Amino acid sequence: MVVRIVGAGAVGTVVARKLYSVSDCAFIVDEERKERYKDGLVINGERIVFDLRTPSEADEADLLIFAVKNFQLDDAMDEAAPFVAENTVIMSLLNGIEAEEHLAGRFGKEKVVYSFITDLSSNHSGLETNCFSDGGNIVFGEKDNSKSERVLRIKELFDSCGQKYTIPDDILHEKWWKFMLNTAFNTLSAILEADYAAISGNRDFIRAVRLVAREVQRVGEHEGVTLTGDDVEEMIARVSALRDHGKTSMLQDVLAGRGTENRYFAGAVSRLGKKHSIPTPISDFIAILLEAKRYVRACE
Repeated sequence: MVVRIVGAGAVGTVVARKLYSVSDCAFIVDEERKERYKDGLVINGERIVFDLRTPSEADEADLLIFAVKNFQLDDAMDEAAPFVAENTVIMSLLNGIEAEEHLAGRFGKEKVVYSFITDLSSNHSGLETNCFSDGGNIVFGEKDNSKSERVLRIKELFDSCGQKYTIPDDILHEKWWKFMLNTAFNTLSAILEADYAAISGNRDFIRAVRLVAREVQRVGEHEGVTLTGDDVEEMIARVSALRDHGKTSMLQDVLAGRGTENRYFAGAVSRLGKKHSIPTPISDFIAILLEAKRYVRACE
């Protein structure tokens, strides 16, 4: 299978590490990144020289994986467009709940499967990625939850390389569950600069997580997705089990002085609250607080 990946960060490199030995796998890059990555990327101390393709070197991808930040998606779609053929399947590993709709609007909804990655603890800096988990778990499926031929082909690919995956009964519910996790844990961990070891067992942190989760539950219900109390407790248990010194992607971005996905997490809850006339004071506050924190760090 011809697999092309956009994004060579904490997610893309970890997934590519598994796929490159069993498929024709390459990163889509611009000329500057091609020069920078030509001697390889380092994952857990191992240097791997991946195939790199610029848009001018495009071929037809069977599977096109987006592993960038939400605010990078428009540029990533421009770079990836030459690789999209009639039968290309597009998979997004972006956080949040909006990426698939943007991809469908650009390339056609018939090309897009719904997906995300979870249980991934990794830190990324420069050309190096350190992964503290076994490559994460990719959750994917058709929007209508049918077990289509292309879903089964991706399943076979993941089986062949040892990539963990889940094909759920309700992919939209699962995406909203991950959205709830990102909005609560990523945002709060970035504000407090808390890694997973600091989060686990921190009762006050978890109290704050539950306050954020309640607001996500409320807006989700008005969007047609029900997140239960059991969903909240499962989210807390899954993240609390990560007791290493890995950091959420948003915390890594804040510490590195990069842009964050704040607009797509707490900011999205605020927008949906206004859409449905639902008050979301906690999400409003943490979204503002994170931007204030980024400004303070930039002035240091």
